[in-house]
Amino acid sequence: MLGITNLILGEFLGENLIVIDNPLAKYYLTVLRRRETKPAVYRDYVKKIGYIIGYEVSRLLKWKPVFVETSISKTEGVVPAKQVYIIGVLGASIPLMHGIWEALPWAGLGIVAARRFKVENRVLVRLYYDRVPPDLSEYTAIAVDPTLATGNTMIKVLEKLNELRCRDYLVATIIASKTGLENLWKRFPNVRVITLSVDPVLNQDYFIVPGIGDAGDRSLSSDEF
Repeated sequence: MLGITNLILGEFLGENLIVIDNPLAKYYLTVLRRRETKPAVYRDYVKKIGYIIGYEVSRLLKWKPVFVETSISKTEGVVPAKQVYIIGVLGASIPLMHGIWEALPWAGLGIVAARRFKVENRVLVRLYYDRVPPDLSEYTAIAVDPTLATGNTMIKVLEKLNELRCRDYLVATIIASKTGLENLWKRFPNVRVITLSVDPVLNQDYFIVPGIGDAGDRSLSSDEF
């Protein structure tokens, strides 16, 4: 697949990892990494990245051929062969979901809300709200979160998708940690993950290093003047 690679930093991390290898995406990621990037710019670039992710995700979706009539003749094209639902974690995922939605405008949009809390040296997650169809068995679901740090939130989201009978899903994120990927694949060994970067370290506060900061705070805050 042009523009996509399964290798990063010279290390093979699995058949189900898709790292977008695109200079424009890398530039957008660079803007997010800069500490001085203001919220309005940050969320705009998250949205732009979402569109690129949606474009690349389209390669993984199911399509079927159709014939259409132009003003002159008939020609062959394609249309989606399966319904799609974009499901994001409320808060930080909002601009990222919107970018993916612009790339895949026929998709449905669902949200889940998660509460994270520390217990000793662990991060626990509880989902306390969702707006998702009760039966996703006929859908491809794209589970969206800007960062995959410990992986615990995404594990809860995918468990929820299983409860809703969804068997065709993938994960879309801007950056992931190696720890988060390993934890996710222990629970869901076959899930595909599409991302822009795999960063090597989690710090003591479970933030990805070097990371993109707190994606929720940086996306949803107002600019200061």
